[in-house]
Amino acid sequence: MNLNYKDVLGEDGLVSRRLPNYEVRPEQMSLAEAVDEAIRDGQHLVAEAGTGVGKSFAYLVPAILHAVADQNLSNLDSGIDPFVEDDPTSRRVVISTHTIALQEQLYNKDIPFLSSILPFEFSSVLMKGRSNYLCLRRLRAAAARTKSLFSTDDDSDQLNRIAEWSRETTDGSLADLNPQPPLNVWSEVSCEEGNCMGRACKLYKDCFYQAARRRVERASVVIVNHALLFSDLAVRAQGGSIIPNYNTLVFDEAHTMEQTAGDHLGLSITQGQIRFLLNRLWNGKTRKGLLADSSDKPSDESTLPLASAQELKEAFRAARRTVEDCQFRCEELFNDLEEWLSARPGSNGRVMEPEIVGRGMEEGLIRLSSALYSVTALLANPERKVELGAARQRVLTIKGNLTAWITQSDSEMVYWLERISSRRNETVKMLAAPINVGSILREDLFSKVRSVIMTSATLSAESSAPPRDGKSTPFHYFQSRVGLSGAKTLLLGSPFNYKENVTLIVPSHISPPREKGNSSDAEFYDGIYKYLRQTEGGAFVLFTNYSLMKRTAEALTPKLVILNYPILTQGAGVSRSKMIETFRKNRNSVLFGTDSFWQGVDVPGDALRNVIITQLPFAVPTYPLTEARCEAITLAGGNSFREYSIPEAVIKLKQGFGRLVRKADDRGIVVIMDSRILTKSYGKIFLRALPDCRFLKD
Repeated sequence: MNLNYKDVLGEDGLVSRRLPNYEVRPEQMSLAEAVDEAIRDGQHLVAEAGTGVGKSFAYLVPAILHAVADQNLSNLDSGIDPFVEDDPTSRRVVISTHTIALQEQLYNKDIPFLSSILPFEFSSVLMKGRSNYLCLRRLRAAAARTKSLFSTDDDSDQLNRIAEWSRETTDGSLADLNPQPPLNVWSEVSCEEGNCMGRACKLYKDCFYQAARRRVERASVVIVNHALLFSDLAVRAQGGSIIPNYNTLVFDEAHTMEQTAGDHLGLSITQGQIRFLLNRLWNGKTRKGLLADSSDKPSDESTLPLASAQELKEAFRAARRTVEDCQFRCEELFNDLEEWLSARPGSNGRVMEPEIVGRGMEEGLIRLSSALYSVTALLANPERKVELGAARQRVLTIKGNLTAWITQSDSEMVYWLERISSRRNETVKMLAAPINVGSILREDLFSKVRSVIMTSATLSAESSAPPRDGKSTPFHYFQSRVGLSGAKTLLLGSPFNYKENVTLIVPSHISPPREKGNSSDAEFYDGIYKYLRQTEGGAFVLFTNYSLMKRTAEALTPKLVILNYPILTQGAGVSRSKMIETFRKNRNSVLFGTDSFWQGVDVPGDALRNVIITQLPFAVPTYPLTEARCEAITLAGGNSFREYSIPEAVIKLKQGFGRLVRKADDRGIVVIMDSRILTKSYGKIFLRALPDCRFLKD
C-alpha cells in the first residue's frame, strides 16, 4: 500500500478514522508537506511552527513513510538487517530532542499511536548512552570486591539492590531502577567506553547494552537527545560513531542547537570530576578503590603468565602512591586557579593567555597512566585488566582536556573560569566552548547528512540591522549561528486564538531593579504582587538573574503566605519536575524560576494563568562566551547588539511567552515588567515577535 502523509493526516485519513473529533489543521499539513519534500529531495529544512500545530505528527508521519518506503522484504524474511551501519542506502531516520518530556511523548505516546493505525510494521527505539545500562560482568566483579570498593554499608546495600533488580529488569536501563542509586555505586556497574570485553565476555548473550544496540541497528526510527547526537558528531569526527548511520535527521526543539552544540563540543573540567576518578582508583582515608586489592585471580581460560605476588603488590603500591600524588596536585591546581581569579576582582573569568597555571597536574596524570599500565601488564585476570585499562583511558582523557585548556590549543575556542559552589566548598570550573559552532556543524553535520529537518516554535527573529550578506529572511539569525545556507524555510503561526485568550500587559512605569537597595525595588515588587493578586496566583515569575529572583521571592513571601499562595522557588533544593508537579496540584501556586523554566516546561490548563517576565532576556554581555561571540561579529564589521543580542533575546522572550498557552482553551495574561519594550527603538521588534493578542499598557 503506497501511502503519503495526506492519507494519514488529511480528511478521511487514518488518524481521522481513529479519532472521532479529529480536525485537520492546515498548519500541520503545510509542515508535513515541507518535511516530506525535504526528505524526498535531500534538502535541509528550517521550520517554525507555533504551539498547537502538531509538529510531532507533522514530521513523524513523512519520516516513518520514508524510512519504510523500500525495505527489502527478502532481506527481512531471510533475517538480514536492511539497516546495517555500512549500508549507504539505509533509510533510517534519527529524531533528536532537547527535553526528556518530548522524548517520552514521542516514544510512549505518538509513535505507538501511529504504529496502531499504519497498515505496516516499523521499528522504533529510544537510544540512550552506554552508561545508562547495567553491565552484568561489572556487577559480578563489584560484588566480588565489595569490601575493597565501598566504604559504607549503605553503598553495599545499594549494590545488593541493583543485583536484585538485575534479575527482574527487562532492559537493564537506569531509568528502570527507582530510586536511582548513588553515582559512586552505579559507576562501578554501568557499561562504559573502554570497559567492554565484547564477544569475549562470558555474559555477552545476556548483555543489556548489546541487546539495546541490536535493537537500534534494526530500527527504522531512532530517538535520541541532543547531547547524544552531538557526542556522536564528535566521535564521528575521529572516525568512530555512537549512533548507527542515518541519512535523515529531525532536530526538534532546534532553538537550542547552538547552545547544545557549544556545550558538547567544548570542555568542562571540575575538581569534583578529577577527585571522583582518583578516589575510584584509591582513597587513602577509606583505603578503598580499584587499587586496594592487589591479589590476582586469573580466569580459567587465562594463558597469561602470572606475576609473582610480591612484584604485583609493589606495582599496586606504586600506583596508589601516584594516585595520592595526583590528589595533592589536583588541590594545588584548583587553588592556583582560584588565586588567579581572586586576584582579578570584577573579572568575568575569561582567560586570554595560555598557561596561567603550572603543568604539574598533567605531569602527575602522565605518571599515573604509566603506573596503571605497569599494573595491568602484570595482571592475568582479563576482567581486571579491562577495568584498570578503562580507568587509565579516563586518566588520559582528563590529561588531554587539561592540556587543551591550559595551553589554549584551539584558537577558535574561548576559555574561562566560573565559580561553583557545593555543600562542602566553593571552587572553580574550567570551561571552553567554540566561538562559532557554525563551521563545525557545516562540516560534520550538514555536509554529511542528506536531509536535516530543524523545527521549533521559536526559530525566527527579526534583527534591527540588515544582514551583511544582503539576504534577509526570518531565519537569517538562526541559520547564520548554526552555519546553514541554502535550506528550505517555512514560517507557520499557531492555530490558537491568542487574540481572544491572552492579554499582554506592559507596565509603562516599572523597570526591574539593577542593584540591591535601589529605590525602585519596592515599586517592582509591588507590581508583581498586583498581577499575582489579579489571577489569584497560578503564575510563573521568570527571571534572567538568580540574585534578583531570590530577592524578589524573599520580599514577596510574607504577603503571599498571608494569601495562602503556595510558593515554589528554584534553587531551594527541589527538582524542576517536582516543582512542576506541586505547581499543578495547587491552583494558587506561584513559581519563581530562572533559565530552565523559560522553555521545555508544559503546564496546560487552568493551573497556569499568568506568566510574569521580569525583564527582557538579554544575555549578560560580559559572560565570556557571549563576549567572545560579540567580538567576532564586531571584528567582521557587524553590529553585535543588533545582529546577536537582540535576536537571541527575542527568541528567548518567545519561549517564555509560550509557557502560557499549551492547548486551544488555555487563557490568561503575560506581563512584561520592563518598560524598555515601550521606550527603546528595539522594543517594537520584541512586540512584533509575539503572537497577536490583546495589548494593555498599564
